[in-house]
Amino acid sequence: MPYPQELFDSALALYQINPETQATLRRAVSTGYYALFHFLIEEACKNWNRPEQRPAIARVFEHKRMFDASNGRVAKYKNAASGSAEFHLYSVAYAFCQLQQKRHQADYDLSSTLATSSVELALGSVADAFTSWSAIQHEQIAQDYLFSLLFKER
Repeated sequence: MPYPQELFDSALALYQINPETQATLRRAVSTGYYALFHFLIEEACKNWNRPEQRPAIARVFEHKRMFDASNGRVAKYKNAASGSAEFHLYSVAYAFCQLQQKRHQADYDLSSTLATSSVELALGSVADAFTSWSAIQHEQIAQDYLFSLLFKER
């Protein structure tokens, strides 16, 4: 996970700049979202049998499709038992949805002030999503989720 981890590390570095500014806080949220976005794409592309085609497949993923798929999993698994595969998938999908909304606010809504605590929570959710994913990455439920990020279920 070199690139997603580098993005996450950059997000943390932006968050820790002192004195903080709205620019650094907003970039930290946006970069944190992109760390999870690229992480999920990377995980999905690992399933493609031809490594030389993976960069082209990665370009096909769309933010809205990924949000819709994640939002569906959030609704489906909102009452999952703590520690279950469904709970971990819920955590990843919920983090993705929340982070995408926070990124939109950070990047486009300059009428509000972004609080340091909000940025800390956002970056914590990225770290939690990475941890939850590692617990379920080989489970069928996780692989089905990755498939849904690219293809609409019928």
